[in-house]
Amino acid sequence: MKAAILKKTGDVDHLTMKNIPIPEIKENEILVKTKVASINPIEVKTRKGNRFSKELLQDEYPILGWDASGVVEKVGEKITEFKPGDKVFGIIGFPGFGKTYAEYFVAEEKHLTYIPEGVSFEDAAASTIAAITAYQALKDFGKLESNTKVLIHAASGGVGHYGVQFAKHFGAEVWATASGSKEDFVRDLGADHFIDYKTQKFEEEAQNMDVVFDLIGGDYIDHSLKSLKKGGVLISIPSATNEEVEEKAENAGCVGVRFSLKNNKKDMQAIARLLKTGELKPFISESFPLDEIREAHKELEKGHTKGKIVITME
Repeated sequence: MKAAILKKTGDVDHLTMKNIPIPEIKENEILVKTKVASINPIEVKTRKGNRFSKELLQDEYPILGWDASGVVEKVGEKITEFKPGDKVFGIIGFPGFGKTYAEYFVAEEKHLTYIPEGVSFEDAAASTIAAITAYQALKDFGKLESNTKVLIHAASGGVGHYGVQFAKHFGAEVWATASGSKEDFVRDLGADHFIDYKTQKFEEEAQNMDVVFDLIGGDYIDHSLKSLKKGGVLISIPSATNEEVEEKAENAGCVGVRFSLKNNKKDMQAIARLLKTGELKPFISESFPLDEIREAHKELEKGHTKGKIVITME
């Protein structure tokens, strides 16, 4: 099978295409023929060198990727939920290694969910890490409900564009930041109020927020705390290992959350239902064949991606 192999950490030139054996499965595993994978900032960071990199590079075939959709090819003897021919998607192997930048991947039953009828492989693969991050952050920590006031940063990006949709699904009133050129896109997602971060100060435009969903980090943490009401919740995704978020929030009379996702099948099934009903609509800005994985990474690294970027195998 074809796979994108990471030779060593660094720039995109260290991602190379190689033909390797199709992996064997154990009795409790499933072999899936990949249709589509999607890429995330965590893979760019791993490629460059982060906490996942050292362990990954010890593998015989270091392959990036966690998000994927595909068709079940073969199942182990202890598998009861799936059979060959089933269309599935999921976050594969996380927080281990999913190795989805390849024509086949191996998954455990708990990491796969059926793709609903009428949902494309592209939309399914795109609705994995980014979607579940937004879903869990806003549901479990933001506890959004009718009339909750939430500010979402980077609302046009991968996680952000799901965040706006989930916030509206939960009944919240949404303030969203993005560049002015993306206002129509963000409003079409459901945002009630739009803030152009290039020309407006969001802490002045959005005040007394119940929740701020921060997808940028850095200086945005201090400014976001100014937007929150006392007792409000700041959920910071880029600051998952930064204890300073909690301390700063506490000093401001707020609650700081350093969020990291849980690979939860129940939540993936909820996302599948929303895809089926059309309440959740992934936006795929670009699609690259696996052979062009370097170009896909370069595009994501520009930092201005609208929605998601996916990788196709065919």
